[in-house]
Amino acid sequence: MRWLREYGEQGRHLETAALIIVMLLTLLYYVTTSGITEVSQTQGHIIGSQYLPDILLALFRTAAAVLALFTLISICIDEEGSVVLPTFYDSKQRGEVVLLGAHRLTPFTAWSFVALGLYFTIAAASSWVHVLGGEVPGWALALASIAFAIACGTALLVTVIVTFYLIPNNAAKGYDVSKYFEWHESLMHNGNVIILGVELVLGGLDITLGMVAFPLLYGIVYLGFANAYAVFGGGIYLYDFIDPRLRGGPVIHLILLLLISGFYCVALALNALTDWNVIAGACGVAVGTYSIVKFRKTSEFRDQSA
Repeated sequence: MRWLREYGEQGRHLETAALIIVMLLTLLYYVTTSGITEVSQTQGHIIGSQYLPDILLALFRTAAAVLALFTLISICIDEEGSVVLPTFYDSKQRGEVVLLGAHRLTPFTAWSFVALGLYFTIAAASSWVHVLGGEVPGWALALASIAFAIACGTALLVTVIVTFYLIPNNAAKGYDVSKYFEWHESLMHNGNVIILGVELVLGGLDITLGMVAFPLLYGIVYLGFANAYAVFGGGIYLYDFIDPRLRGGPVIHLILLLLISGFYCVALALNALTDWNVIAGACGVAVGTYSIVKFRKTSEFRDQSA
């Protein structure tokens, strides 16, 4: 399957663009006609919990929101930046680049963490309004559901790709993968699923199958941004496999969107399991999370690439 990530004599960007546009229009039509954006849950299902006092749930969500914001600000003001191994748009070759400032927010990992931070910000505010005896507006409930669906689908994708593709692939090529184990990187591709797992078990938010449209739309928006950034901005693809000119461009993009759908369905299944039995759900979340996170020492990977 290596040929999928190779460049042919003629780029496949037109076919890839056509596929993405068709999927985008289809999803937008579904979202606007299905009524999925309407608030279908009561306030208690979003701002309350059967297992935690309202004040503790509000504190947990506030801590998660603050942690997300602190992490995103930290990576932007870090003067050392982050060394990445992108594919250059013009030469189609890989090389090292140092990302600084707002450029640190261009990876999909950061985009996914933004969605996580947005959810916990809205959820925390809603919880505090409830604790203080107020009424949470309907738009906040709807936006919280959408952000949670996006965070669940994209967080699992980020963690799995980093753990099972980026780290071993870069290590095998002799690159230093220590950056993946810095505190903010580990938080964004390991802590993300841990935090969301806790929320999935202890929080009261329910997700539905139809809401898979939102993480898919989020992924498509990112693909559009990544191409614009490569052509008009930074001149690089941070992930070599999202270059639409690859021989397998359309296939790879379709696989990525199917992966988002699949991972969202995993979160949906865990949510249903938790609704059925919280202990079973907690065990399922714990086992699933443990199987995809990676906190190994960087020396283990350096030994493999030596």
